[in-house]
Amino acid sequence: MTQEHLVEQALHLPRREAARWRHTRFDQEDLVGDGNLALVKAARRYDPKYGVPFPAFALRYVRGAILDAIRSRARRSSLGEGAYADVVSFDDVGLAGDGDGRIRYDPPDPRPTPDVTLESLERLRVLATLPASERVALVRTTVDGETAAEVARDLGVSAGRVHTLVHTGSTRLRRRAA
Repeated sequence: MTQEHLVEQALHLPRREAARWRHTRFDQEDLVGDGNLALVKAARRYDPKYGVPFPAFALRYVRGAILDAIRSRARRSSLGEGAYADVVSFDDVGLAGDGDGRIRYDPPDPRPTPDVTLESLERLRVLATLPASERVALVRTTVDGETAAEVARDLGVSAGRVHTLVHTGSTRLRRRAA
């Protein structure tokens, strides 16, 4: 079989794989073009001795080329004035508001939402009602990640007592927060 015949046999693959990305703002025809180039590359490397039909062999090439194209177009998004940002996920990518079809990046707001802030303040208020030894043991072991032995040495108690303080404090926190 000639390379042209192989490509004709699997010409549907790039369009089908590009259609998987129709929900994004990437131009479908560009993705199909990238897939077609990969299809030609697969035809050059195909050997019937592999025992695999050409469309199955070419699918990996086409899918990989389309994914590479999407990643390269999404990762370096222009912020204007020559500045670029790396996009963490495809949810961060959208069209620029000026209608020129360029991709833009809107980073998420790093500040906590009002609900999260209120919940954190409520937890701190409940934590402040615990006895000091329970509060210290609970915060240093569960939040700071210190061992019971380290906390016990600073509090002047045994490691077993620190475990008891953490358990009692956790129980009180759950009751008071409910």
